Amino acid sequence: MSFGNYLELTDPKVMRALAHPVRMAILSHLHEAGPATATECAKVTEESPSACSYHLRRLAELGFVEQTPSGDGRERRWRLLISGYGIPKEAQDRPEILAAMRPLTRRWIEDAQRVVAEYMRREPRFEPAWRKAATFQQTNPTVTPEELIRIGEQIQELFAPYQERQEHPEGAERVHVSFVAVPWPPKRRSGRRPKTRRSTHRGKR
Repeated sequence: MSFGNYLELTDPKVMRALAHPVRMAILSHLHEAGPATATECAKVTEESPSACSYHLRRLAELGFVEQTPSGDGRERRWRLLISGYGIPKEAQDRPEILAAMRPLTRRWIEDAQRVVAEYMRREPRFEPAWRKAATFQQTNPTVTPEELIRIGEQIQELFAPYQERQEHPEGAERVHVSFVAVPWPPKRRSGRRPKTRRSTHRGKR
């Protein structure tokens, strides 16, 4: 991806450092709420302000955040420096990258599950238009590894214009979108070529 300040991770040490749940929670909060203090981050992460201050300094060392001047000069606020991050496919052949990816990927999945679960809990409070727009889709195509990589790239290309635009139309809100595509585990595979199932979805008809 090329939009914004997107960071490609290729250093296993950075991946392992980033996989800490408090650090990922802090990054998510800064992305959602904008610049924040360690005390404000502590309320979200349920950690102490001193612990969040430590993690913010570590994130600054990694290049993910920086301190931003406050109005009174006393408050220490931190802002996000990146729009997103990921691991390029060409780096994923290295065993040390794959090993560092696993805990980071688990954190990504856990975070996505948390966001969806929170939406479902609060769904009745959303306006009908947003409840209708919310989409849950699943399909099971038969593809090669190269085709699956291309599908992921096409999805990135599809969302890039919405990530890059500075002016947002009236009624626009930030939404959570996650894409997960993995081969069926061996025990779920059959000896014959599976047929592509029709997509199942909710919120679009």
